[in-house]
Amino acid sequence: MKLLRALWRALWSKHAAIPIAILLVGAFGTGIIFWGGFHWAMESSNSIEFCTSCHEMESTVYPEYKQSVHYSNPSGVRAICSDCHVPKDWYHKVRRKIVASKELYHHLMGTIDTKEKFENHRLELAQSVWAEMEANDSRECRNCHSFDAMNFEKQHPDASKQMMQAKENGDTCISCHKGIAHKMPDMSSGYKKLFKELTSVSASEVEGADKLITVQTKPFFLDKDAAENDGKASGKLLSATEVSVLERSGDLLKVRLEGWQQDQVDRVIYAMRGQRIFEATLAKSSTDAVERLSTETDPDTELVWHKMQVEGWVTQNDLVSDEEKLWKYADELYGASCATCHSRPDPGHYLSNQWIGVLKSMKRFVSIDKEQYRFLQKYLQLNAKDTGGASHHE
Repeated sequence: MKLLRALWRALWSKHAAIPIAILLVGAFGTGIIFWGGFHWAMESSNSIEFCTSCHEMESTVYPEYKQSVHYSNPSGVRAICSDCHVPKDWYHKVRRKIVASKELYHHLMGTIDTKEKFENHRLELAQSVWAEMEANDSRECRNCHSFDAMNFEKQHPDASKQMMQAKENGDTCISCHKGIAHKMPDMSSGYKKLFKELTSVSASEVEGADKLITVQTKPFFLDKDAAENDGKASGKLLSATEVSVLERSGDLLKVRLEGWQQDQVDRVIYAMRGQRIFEATLAKSSTDAVERLSTETDPDTELVWHKMQVEGWVTQNDLVSDEEKLWKYADELYGASCATCHSRPDPGHYLSNQWIGVLKSMKRFVSIDKEQYRFLQKYLQLNAKDTGGASHHE
């Protein structure tokens, strides 16, 4: 008690210019005012009025949001911008606000200040949000929606089946619900841009490379004169097929293709023994040029396979040495084609030959041409459960 009385007298001592107690009370009051102001600012910046106060949002995504089920629905429950884009817990909320400050920079720079500019960046912006939501397991969606709270029996039978499967697989909301509040971007713009870059590769970029990969299907010539004069092709190299460069002659390359042939199926060359991963097709008159290196029997199917190689000429266009760029294009094509409506399976989810049937069953739902379809199938096959993305010449 003596100690407490001594401390009380010290706090209110008349010898101090300003009693310590007054300073403490003042500091406490200032802290409350500061904290209240900070909290008010945080909450104000979460309001829909604040989010739509700039014309970038007001004239683009806001009208789209007003047409969505999150704005108007039978239950009368409205989710505003911050419900979907701002975390509830303190740490992630402050972090999100700090990250969002870069939007002020782009506002001042006029990055998306017109509808045309916004549309040019829509895919990039959407992919950024999707990636963040994938990474945090759709945390903001789960503030209102959770598998545990769902009554699957009251859902539409198809929706109920999909939701229960998603729960079992551990899928995240955004994997299947892209475009729920805003217009979907043109998903093709991403892979089309990457494809254009691949097909615009200059001669200097592939000069000196020992290994090259086809970007798309191209003619293959056994005879150099036929290649030079655009004569009759001896066959076709399909997309994503690797060849070894043996000789260079102007715009022509002499290359070696290695692969596998199934016994009595001489005109088709596959990437691996026992796998229907197409590398090339040959004209009937060109099959004699194939050199068979060894013969093996697949223990699973008892089919006979021949390891082979064939040499010929191709033009230098539509060939790349940077495999990483090629698979980046493939991944973008896969995401644009298969991740719009549902969570896209990991390529390793299926066996190589299973991917043929899986893609065929989904073909009517995607809008890619035959060349892109074949390329996508090959990408998935080369990274399937039983191929593991290993070099297809091993």
